[in-house]
Amino acid sequence: MNISPYEFRAFNCYLFIKWLCKVVISSIFTNITIIHEERLPLYGPLIVVSNHNNQFVDAALLIYAIPRQMCFLVATKTLKRKLIGTLCTLAGCISVYRPDDFKYTGVGKIHWKKGTNLINGKDTKFTLDLNVGDKLQFELDKKSIVEIISDTQLKLESTLDVDCPDRNGIRFSVIPKMDQSETYEQVSASLKNGNSIVIFPEGGSHDRTNLLPLKPGVALMAFYSILDGAQDVVILPVGLVYNNVKKDQSDATIYYGNVITITKEDCDEFERDRRSVVTKLLSKIELELNNCLITSPDIKIKEWIDLCASLYPPERSKIPVNIAFDLRKFISRIFWKYGDLPDTKHLIDNLSIYKKTLQRGFLHDDEIWLLKQSMYSAFLSFLEDTICLICYSIIGLSFAPLWVPLYLLSNYLAERHRVKALKNSSVKLVGTDVFVSYKCLVLLVVVPILNLSLGLIIGIYFYGDLKRTVYSVFCCVTFLPLLYYVNLKYARKLPRLLRQLHVVPLIVMGRINIWREKERELITMRTELQILVRNFVHKMGPRVSDTFLSELSSVFPKVLIDSDTTRLNLIRQHYMPIFSTQPADIGEEVL
Repeated sequence: MNISPYEFRAFNCYLFIKWLCKVVISSIFTNITIIHEERLPLYGPLIVVSNHNNQFVDAALLIYAIPRQMCFLVATKTLKRKLIGTLCTLAGCISVYRPDDFKYTGVGKIHWKKGTNLINGKDTKFTLDLNVGDKLQFELDKKSIVEIISDTQLKLESTLDVDCPDRNGIRFSVIPKMDQSETYEQVSASLKNGNSIVIFPEGGSHDRTNLLPLKPGVALMAFYSILDGAQDVVILPVGLVYNNVKKDQSDATIYYGNVITITKEDCDEFERDRRSVVTKLLSKIELELNNCLITSPDIKIKEWIDLCASLYPPERSKIPVNIAFDLRKFISRIFWKYGDLPDTKHLIDNLSIYKKTLQRGFLHDDEIWLLKQSMYSAFLSFLEDTICLICYSIIGLSFAPLWVPLYLLSNYLAERHRVKALKNSSVKLVGTDVFVSYKCLVLLVVVPILNLSLGLIIGIYFYGDLKRTVYSVFCCVTFLPLLYYVNLKYARKLPRLLRQLHVVPLIVMGRINIWREKERELITMRTELQILVRNFVHKMGPRVSDTFLSELSSVFPKVLIDSDTTRLNLIRQHYMPIFSTQPADIGEEVL
């Protein structure tokens, strides 16, 4: 196969981008897990569709994980940015016009009545200012224009459900219809050559716990490419799930869904009735994409889903990430369907109390088993953790004077950008989707500048000659980032060690003063919550689906859960705090 000089340069540029993404992703995430990697087609035309919960990190994670050269569809607005635009160009991204980026304020004011699709204008120039296909943006909705009757009257695609809030009319925003033919041609050419395309069909990034409505562009591109000659085009949904992405100890999970194929019958039907076929394909993509994610009605419910999934299995079980992921999906289905029932609210109340107790004890749920240790085991663990803490502190904080200011500066600038992005968005909840991405961009600029400056200062101050100064700059630029990386990896382990050291005082205090048995209180509370969560899942699951329990058992055998529940019922009195036990139960008087 002959490779043109341009293709050779593009491939080498992509290799550089892939290396850069590996550095960034390895620095951000503690653990990265890929589930169902066998579903990824390594050859042939491929359209990857993914959720978009983390602005530029999403793309970096896909480049890191997928062993194929991919071409991303990127908003024209993003390509105009200096740093990220240059990186996108090197990666061979395809520009796409995002209508929301070209939104403008219309001339004059508009008003309407409830139940009609006619819009009347005051001092407006609809025939000059608008086109059929443009959208008028209202507070919570967007409506397409189907007919421009005059300068002061137009017709929308559907009726409005509310009256105009002001009788004198209101200002209005227009989202223009964009010509995407050039983008479609580039996508089609790429797929015909057997390449892979990555699309985020939600449009812009967001930090919601469920999918935004998907844009029809992904379906149109797939059909147009096939009609243009691309063969065996498949669509692969990929779920990107982050855990505590704003914090330093975060994990990422990449979940490959089931491949979606487009048949010849679909293409024939597309030529007859585009709208219905596109809607059908979008529904299939949305369904498969949801199966790759753990969705929830809101952020708080997602926390309860994660906590339930942590409490459901037997304590200290070594559960593979894919099993834990599927378990959270099962529990998510219950909260979606029966989140308002009294049983669910009762469970949430108990989970909330337990979480607050954990926070007061500076512990995580998976660390409660440490409280069951004997004094001897606790002191051995304390000694081991102390040695690790000293070693990790030396390794992890040795260059802290250099990287901590960078860390604080990047956090500060990222927080400012998050607040700004949140004000300009109607879909973001708190703006965490832009925080980490902007932080990475800041560090990509600031770290090389700092290292270069340090190299110059060291070379000029200590050596004074050009040759040694160049050598000093080279060493600082090359080796300091590696030292920062090692420092960061070990520094991230310090919070967990500090929490584990905190366990020993809790155990000792409980042995010295029986009325302050905080460790027994936490153990008992967790045991009772485990039983409550299991009963809740086994009661509500069959209401969600007749096959719920059998599907759950195929992932996590019910016989193991029932056996462990029997064990918990037998031992929970053993760890019951004395102040919670009746005098008759212990056979002595409590003074």
